[in-house]
Amino acid sequence: MLARMVRTGDLAHTLTNDGWRIAAHVFEPQGPKRRRPVVLCHGLAANHLAFDVHADVSLARHLARRGYLALAIDLRGHGHSEHPTRAGARRFGWSFDDYLERDVPAAIAMAKQMSGASEVHWIGHSMGGILGYVHIAHNRDLASMTAVGSSLDYSASDSGFHALAPLRALLDRIPHVPVGLLAKASGALVGRASTPYEKFNVWATNTDLAHWRRIATRGFHRVSSPVMAQLASAMQPGGLRSRDGSRSYVVALGDATTPVLALAGDRDPQCPPDAARRTLEAVGSKDKKLVVFGPNEGHGDHYGHFDLLIGRRAKEEVFPHIDGFLDDHD
Repeated sequence: MLARMVRTGDLAHTLTNDGWRIAAHVFEPQGPKRRRPVVLCHGLAANHLAFDVHADVSLARHLARRGYLALAIDLRGHGHSEHPTRAGARRFGWSFDDYLERDVPAAIAMAKQMSGASEVHWIGHSMGGILGYVHIAHNRDLASMTAVGSSLDYSASDSGFHALAPLRALLDRIPHVPVGLLAKASGALVGRASTPYEKFNVWATNTDLAHWRRIATRGFHRVSSPVMAQLASAMQPGGLRSRDGSRSYVVALGDATTPVLALAGDRDPQCPPDAARRTLEAVGSKDKKLVVFGPNEGHGDHYGHFDLLIGRRAKEEVFPHIDGFLDDHD
């Protein structure tokens, strides 16, 4: 049975199978309507602003103008979705698998209910793409899946996340990681000083810093420690595993049949192109493609982690690849 959906204007809510209220920012199609809706899922600690930071560089609005019903979701604890409290039933402690098994199906069901379609398109940034990869390994309800700066196996890459490995032991002692506070502190310095957090997320010359400042100050949240702990397995040989360690999500990708488009930035310190390529190669689908962005590929500048969505050249250089892929599979 479908969970009850409540919509007020451009914001809709539904319930997950464990009772969390998650939100979707709805962008109605303009002009002739496409067959299937698009679900847009943000990355670790982030929220829907990754897809709608400004009208001039909004993938969500861009897709709506092209006739797609676009839903930019907020996972539990993020954006306009339900947040944990110190007392009561909603607390920190959820893992990546809770996003995967509870929030993702709820978001897809909401998109189907809203559109009447039997399949949806999924576009995920960073962890949102990781969720998309693992979902298609076990489900056949996506018409296509686009992963932006995402990989399930960073073990052989020079991802900056390797530098965080010594902090792994702390995750068992704290309920959450205060990424939002770090982001806000970095955001306050945008335009005055280049911080390590900024460099970890954007290539400055390819980013309107006003847009990055908005995401840094409003687009990040605390991360449940078990989420971070589980994602740490992606830094180990063999890549991402289930929370209990019993299942390899990389191996499971061999059963995926959904068409996949993977996008990577040449200067992405989080997900270098080789990491994106390694995961795509594990996908069983014959319909899969990797596009790398940067000067060596004929583009106007280097691309960092968020630049693929909010970069100065994203609308002209990145979005057309997404457009063509969606149209081919709609």
